[in-house]
Amino acid sequence: MYKSIYYTYKDRVFSYVAKRVKDRNDILDISQNVFVHLWQYRESLGGPDNENIIFKTCNQEISNFFSKKSNEISPDLLPERPDESAESLHHKLKKEKMLQKIENNIDLLPTTRKQILTMSKLEGMTQEHIADRLNISRKSVKKQLEKAILFLRSNR
Repeated sequence: MYKSIYYTYKDRVFSYVAKRVKDRNDILDISQNVFVHLWQYRESLGGPDNENIIFKTCNQEISNFFSKKSNEISPDLLPERPDESAESLHHKLKKEKMLQKIENNIDLLPTTRKQILTMSKLEGMTQEHIADRLNISRKSVKKQLEKAILFLRSNR
């Protein structure tokens, strides 16, 4: 039954859709959707109302097509976005410059203070572990870290 409906109406459905839609690929898509819909409801086909059902389905699929089309935003209609690459580059350069300044200031620290700061902040060691490793008190480690951080903050 479905095969005979398909072969009887495929050209008429195509022509009917083509009167309302201009792009050939869209016409083919809509026609296919019509027959997919008819396949899904093939049990209700077979009566004298076949033609009405088929063209009602065509109208629904055409309507669905235009509804989807109107919800799509054309790239031509989007507001122009400013080129963010220059801003991004500026931000990266600023960040690199700041990091370089921090590195230079770390190099200015006394050797032990620099070593403690590096072990704590870059290597993630605890103050207790640093104290044990350098054979100094935890209080000394804490004070050296405080002085190093204070120096770096004041020389931004």
